[in-house]
Amino acid sequence: MNTAVAQDRPQYRRFAARLLALFVVLGTILATVAARVYGTVGDLVDANESVNHTHQVKEQIVAATAALRSAEAAQRAYVIGGHAERLAEVYAALPLLPQRIAQLRELVADNPEQAADAARLATVLEQRQQMIRELLEVHQKSGLHGVQVDARFANAREEDALVDTIVRRMDEREDLLLGQRKASSARTAERTRVLTLSAVALCFVVLAVALYLVLREQKRRVASEQRALASNIELMASLDASRTLGDTLNQLSDLGHLLQGCRSLDEATLGLRSAMANLFPACAGSINLLNASQNLIATASDWGEPIAGDGAFAPDECWALRLGHPYPEEHARAAFTCRHLQREEGDHARATLCIPLFAQGSTLGTLVLASDSAISHDTRHAAIAAAEQMSLAIANLRLQETLRTQSLRDELTGLFNRRYLEVSLARDLTRAIRRSQPLAVLMLDVDHFKRFNDTHGHDGGDALLAQFGVLLAALVRTEDVACRYGGEEFTIVMQEADSALALDRAEDIRRHVEAMQVSHRQQNLGKISVSIGIASYPQHGDSPEQLMRRADRALYTAKNTGRNQVCVADRS
Repeated sequence: MNTAVAQDRPQYRRFAARLLALFVVLGTILATVAARVYGTVGDLVDANESVNHTHQVKEQIVAATAALRSAEAAQRAYVIGGHAERLAEVYAALPLLPQRIAQLRELVADNPEQAADAARLATVLEQRQQMIRELLEVHQKSGLHGVQVDARFANAREEDALVDTIVRRMDEREDLLLGQRKASSARTAERTRVLTLSAVALCFVVLAVALYLVLREQKRRVASEQRALASNIELMASLDASRTLGDTLNQLSDLGHLLQGCRSLDEATLGLRSAMANLFPACAGSINLLNASQNLIATASDWGEPIAGDGAFAPDECWALRLGHPYPEEHARAAFTCRHLQREEGDHARATLCIPLFAQGSTLGTLVLASDSAISHDTRHAAIAAAEQMSLAIANLRLQETLRTQSLRDELTGLFNRRYLEVSLARDLTRAIRRSQPLAVLMLDVDHFKRFNDTHGHDGGDALLAQFGVLLAALVRTEDVACRYGGEEFTIVMQEADSALALDRAEDIRRHVEAMQVSHRQQNLGKISVSIGIASYPQHGDSPEQLMRRADRALYTAKNTGRNQVCVADRS
């Protein structure tokens, strides 16, 4: 017994030594892999920060140029179109340029080439900003013709081309850096993957040796390792799904912010084309909106391979609008195909999904997706979430457009309304006082309008006012403000116009009105005339109330002394 024990002791020592060596080797392998994985995580974090930095640089480049384009667009609308309200947008956009370029220069300070181009871009944008201000001053002094003949106006294209060149060059450098960083991350991940797989293989060898030494223990270890490997695979799959879901949620969040920043429905639909293509790269699609008559749905924006149909259809041709929810339902085969998606012979079959756009109790249209493969659960839910955001944004933009139009324009004549007159007259008079420039107010009244209305009915009276509004809009200068004051009374505010110039313009309007033929339903309703009263700053007052009162008094003088004439207010 003692001999057997004595014989077993060396074997046990050898077994223990071998087992200990195996654990040492195994521990070394695991420590190496852990250190490598730790380092890789750090590298990936650094790479992610570099990628985010690159995206921030590109966003600042876009923000800087967008501020410039916004200022230029508002300037052109003010100078060429005479939209005085756009002047505020110019002065609102110009201060953003130094902020954007300062942020851009701070971001690229560690890159000499990008820093140099950022400095050039700052110089060019500063010149463009100064030129915008100077052209506005030229316009205020010499009008549209003075801007057109100004050499700086002609050089704007060259400077815009220079801005585009610098921006494109900076974007290309950032894209190159982004590609290099992504390639470096991919190489690091690949090396880590190879190392991990090699370590796992070596661990299996060590475990196989341990199995030779201790079969039962090895069986338990193999079973445990298999369970760990399965859990790791499941975890990786779950992480991939979570990463994809996170990206989708981020894109949906960005989409919501972009839609909130849109100022018109056309701008929103144009931006949705690229946003939806990025959100659903494996699907083609279209956004279809209901027209004002509520009888036809037309394609407002689409992406990818065209979806079957002619781009316009009746609301009852879509099953999603009929049922009030996405069609077909998830995991269900469509029993019917929407008529607006009917395929022609030879077209390959594609999976489709129609999602109704509803907001504030109203039907707005549909979102349609089409894919050569089945539409996944994640894609379906992302599309539904996107449709909800689009619905709210579209409804808000339509409401804003309606309110904006109703608050500024007279529906019958198309001229500005009295509310706009009160705001613009105070603003224009303040500007005239500050610049020591004249300003004239013309009050117009259609002669014998009540008799015309009684003779031809309210439809005829409305036709008269509508045609009078069109004529008035054509006769006033682009910088003047023509408004319907109320009923048959109209008001014109003429900037930089004294009483003499206002009198000439009023006589011209009176002659055109006298020559105008009013027609309604292909019938000639006869001729009309207009009486006009004029008051000007500074001769007749220095407040909107005084000018309006003096102009109205001059109007009544013109009407009481025979009508169809122009009277200038007296100084009393």
